[in-house]
Amino acid sequence: MGSDKAPSGLPAIISPNTVVEGQIRCEGELQVDGKVIGDLAINTLIIGLHGVIEGNVKAHIVRIKGTVNGCIDADKVMLEKTAKVHGDVMHDTLSIEAGALIEGKLTHKTEVTNITSFKDKASNKDKTTNAQ
Repeated sequence: MGSDKAPSGLPAIISPNTVVEGQIRCEGELQVDGKVIGDLAINTLIIGLHGVIEGNVKAHIVRIKGTVNGCIDADKVMLEKTAKVHGDVMHDTLSIEAGALIEGKLTHKTEVTNITSFKDKASNKDKTTNAQ
């Protein structure tokens, strides 16, 4: 009658007033509204307003409203205005709302080839102006 498989598409939830100690692996989505002490390897991680992670995070997508005390390695990182990150962040895509706090180094995981520094822009502008 019953199935041992969890329904697909439903997130796992660590509710408020809950503390989980140890490593967590999740191929789906995990929402943390409580506290996790340990490293996480996850597909999609949502840290709620009062959620706290004390450990490193490796994920595909991370959305943070709460606190992370550890390093983040993710393809897409979204820091909302209440986010607090104390650790380095490695990312492909990063969005930061005004008010978010980051204490750590931000590192883009892939080499970005379409960015021109302000210095290069200014010297190219001078060359075009002088050529006319």
